[in-house]
Amino acid sequence: MSAYQDRIQGRDRLLRVRRIRRIVQVVVGILAIVLLAGRLAEDGASLRPLYVPLEGIIEILLLIALAGLGVGLLFRFLEIRYASRDSQKHLMAKYAMERARTAAAFVIVVGALLLIPVAPEAAGGASTDPPMSISVASGDTQLVNFTNPDSFGITFARSVSISVYRGTILVEVYRGVTSEASTNISAVQEATLPIEPMGAARRAEWSIRIVNIGFGPASVQLTINRGVMPALFTAVPVLLLVYGFLNIAWWFVLRPIRERTRTAVYAGGVAPGVPQGERLFAEYATAPSAYPSDLYLPPPPAPPPPASRPEAPIPEPTPIAAVAPAPVASSAFGLPRHRPEPEPVRAPAAAPAPKTLPAFLERGEALANAGQISEALFAFEEALRLEPGSTTAWLGKARCLQRLDRSSEALDAFRHALVSDPRNETAHRAILALLRANRRWEECLEAVERALQYRPNDSGLLEVKGDVLGQLGRRPEALSAYEAAYALDPQNDILEEKIDEARVDVPGLLSRALIASASANFALALKLLDDVLEVDPANVNALIGKAVAYRRSGRPDEALNCLDLVLGIQPQSAAALLNKGHLLVERGKLEEALEVFDQLVSLTPGDGDAWTAQGDVLVKLGRDDEALRAYAEALKLDPGDEEIRTRVRELEEAHSIQADALQELYKVKGVGPAKAKALIDAGFRTMEDFGKATVEQLLAIRGITPKLAEDIVRHFRAALLASN
Repeated sequence: MSAYQDRIQGRDRLLRVRRIRRIVQVVVGILAIVLLAGRLAEDGASLRPLYVPLEGIIEILLLIALAGLGVGLLFRFLEIRYASRDSQKHLMAKYAMERARTAAAFVIVVGALLLIPVAPEAAGGASTDPPMSISVASGDTQLVNFTNPDSFGITFARSVSISVYRGTILVEVYRGVTSEASTNISAVQEATLPIEPMGAARRAEWSIRIVNIGFGPASVQLTINRGVMPALFTAVPVLLLVYGFLNIAWWFVLRPIRERTRTAVYAGGVAPGVPQGERLFAEYATAPSAYPSDLYLPPPPAPPPPASRPEAPIPEPTPIAAVAPAPVASSAFGLPRHRPEPEPVRAPAAAPAPKTLPAFLERGEALANAGQISEALFAFEEALRLEPGSTTAWLGKARCLQRLDRSSEALDAFRHALVSDPRNETAHRAILALLRANRRWEECLEAVERALQYRPNDSGLLEVKGDVLGQLGRRPEALSAYEAAYALDPQNDILEEKIDEARVDVPGLLSRALIASASANFALALKLLDDVLEVDPANVNALIGKAVAYRRSGRPDEALNCLDLVLGIQPQSAAALLNKGHLLVERGKLEEALEVFDQLVSLTPGDGDAWTAQGDVLVKLGRDDEALRAYAEALKLDPGDEEIRTRVRELEEAHSIQADALQELYKVKGVGPAKAKALIDAGFRTMEDFGKATVEQLLAIRGITPKLAEDIVRHFRAALLASN
């Protein structure tokens, strides 16, 4: 009888809907487990070592939640539809709307926060490891090992930043045993090598190899820049917003049902929480009246009777004789008509010159074509005063500023033109040309990306993007840009050449060349560096490496030529200046070397090697006081450097020798502070002492070789003869 009673009352459909809903929920749960297991297996999850990537789990759970929400809303709608009483429908709709409103507010707020543009950078900055300070001895190698991503796949290494405070190093990034990136850096330079900038696809062991390829110890600061899983700021907020909007739509679907069934709840007897004494009032307040309401309306008031109008008095007839004669001619009906006096005719005034936007624009173009650039600029500025958003006026002003060699102001004007018209091709290309001319590659890359948003199939813009990426050292991305441009313009032979050049593994060739140079295989090193320069003639690292190889192989002239090329490209290259100064010292050009080291010290006052090199040259020139000041600056930067302290002590002890003798002594090739001190300790203090010395006497001093003894005797005897 219970089942029969449910069918009579219409409750059997509601029970059937609820049973089907439970079955579907079980199926969705099983599907979720299967999908999670498959995703974990695909991502390489394991217990030993522990690796459970949460990124895939979160995406699967959100997708299952969306599917479950859709199924749940469908069955809830069927439950409300097949409920037997309106009061039940009202309460079901009301509570479902409250849940939908709460869920929508929460997920939309979270999704909006995750979509804020600065959220990924802020999260990555918070998860980045503190910098590591590393010291590498000359010819030594240091390894930094890490695993990417972490055990739960939340954070990953995007890039590694290296700052060199002293020395010259080679940095290589390996994924397992595969080299991913490499570069060489000199003192007071910084570099950033990519690891996995777009997120870690699979868990792997990474290592950073730091090789000291300089002459002295190197000091390095290394920072591994981390990011948070990309899906947290791309797929996750989108799914959350979809979840929230579905709940909002569900709220609007239920609202008519709640309003339609509200009367059934509060009409009496079924409303929860309504006391018994208030139900009669509810019934009375909501029950319809037994009679039409218009029967009780009072009759409309009768309109007031029309008031009697008084008769108008009949005017007395006017005597004809009393009528005055008409002063002017009468009209066709015999009535008088007055003719006004004609006004004097005025000569038309001269029309003022128009001060409108088109007039100023036309005037500016005419003046610019006539070569009156300053007047044209004034006209365009007047046009902008009338219409600040005029794209034509901004472009005209920018071209005038460009012709007046005010490139920074022209760049700002072109950018204002893009604000008014973001698709303006002229402004985009002018901005790219200005940024490329000033070698502002990072800004140029941002500008070409903005231009490609509006013209994604422009082969010229894609080629420019490849050129800029190549200048930034991002050759794989440059190759992709060139290939995309070539697909749009296959007849472009220049693009084909650029693709062939971009396919050359420049970082790999540089790494092999530097290793060969460090191993004294100079022929192979020079060949590899020539291959790099053939592809990228302005590669500063290759030119410096070539100069070092030439210097070590005994070819100083070629080394100086390479360093001059570097300084032509980067006049403030600290590595090039340091190597050039050492080469000039080796060739005996002390004054030129001092000028180079003075420039290096002014550019990099925080480089101890620069101060030390300057002090060494000043010692050789006999300017001991200035050398002591240079060594003092070097000791301020590195107080624990015993080598510099030894040089200072030797220099202070050498003050007992005459200045001219010390200066001449340092002119002899092979004589440094240590050998000078040994000669002074042996009693040689003046020019005459050295001129009267014999080779046998000098050989008795420790550290003096036969060739050096002969050079000292020959040099001082020649100096004494010249002075006499």
